[in-house]
Amino acid sequence: MIDTIICGDCLEIMPHIPDKSVDLVVTSPPYFNAREYSQWETLASYLSDMRELFEEVFRVLDNHHIFVLNVGDIQCRVGKQPGTMRRVPLGALFTAMCEEIGFEFVDDYIWDKGEPQSFRHITGGNPYPFYIYPVNVYEHILVFHKHVRDMARVPCPVCFTHQVQNNGQSEHNVQSWECNNDACDHRSSTNRGKRFSARSIMMDAGKTEDNLIERHLLQKWRRDIVRFSPVIKWIKGENVAGHPAPFPEDIPEMAISFYSRKGDTILDPFSGSGTTCLVARKLGRHYIGIEKEPEYCALAEKRIKEML
Repeated sequence: MIDTIICGDCLEIMPHIPDKSVDLVVTSPPYFNAREYSQWETLASYLSDMRELFEEVFRVLDNHHIFVLNVGDIQCRVGKQPGTMRRVPLGALFTAMCEEIGFEFVDDYIWDKGEPQSFRHITGGNPYPFYIYPVNVYEHILVFHKHVRDMARVPCPVCFTHQVQNNGQSEHNVQSWECNNDACDHRSSTNRGKRFSARSIMMDAGKTEDNLIERHLLQKWRRDIVRFSPVIKWIKGENVAGHPAPFPEDIPEMAISFYSRKGDTILDPFSGSGTTCLVARKLGRHYIGIEKEPEYCALAEKRIKEML
């Protein structure tokens, strides 16, 4: 499946991906009934499908790795009857859902989209109390850790001995160890052995020159409110992007640069026109994209081929 766009339903494809085989998941799921291709009978059925998918994400993601989820809070009709139009806080619902599954919430970047087309603030000529609503100009970029406590002994990263002892948890569900080898080169002034975890070893492995994050990217994402424009898709009445809701490269560029290393495997279970996969390839990572619509699979493959 590596470096492949898989055409099919992610709920059917994901069970075939091995446990803990993916280093980072970056995706933006279809928003409930916001597009023709993303229609569900009820909000409950939509949330049920999303939960099933996020459970699969948790399973395939390697331990101590990260899930980045872009989602917007939407204004939509939640039933077939008149009067069922309401604001649905998908960011909050997805955060609660992911934590119930076992993810640990880390951050919520707010993507300030500028001034997209919206008419939610139009009052119908009623500038009075109870008529006023703001224009929706943001989306969430949610960041989650997967931490499952693993008591399998990890060898010392300095002397590689298995003579290590339990050192508690360095953070929730991150098991820490201490080297007991007196001959190890790393001893503290009080003769304590090297203290480490599987997570700290993973993080230290990324401290190489080819994984150095560029200064402009660090500056751009320094604050948790970040402004950049959505993809311009309509020019003179033509959808030049080939997809009704193209993913801006800004989001996977940040996620892949911040939360993976060169050579890692990145998964996008709702790959659409393949932006996550394209950016992964640009940044020296492998990718797995899953997309239900054949025309968007073909578009993703075309974009990646043209980039090579």
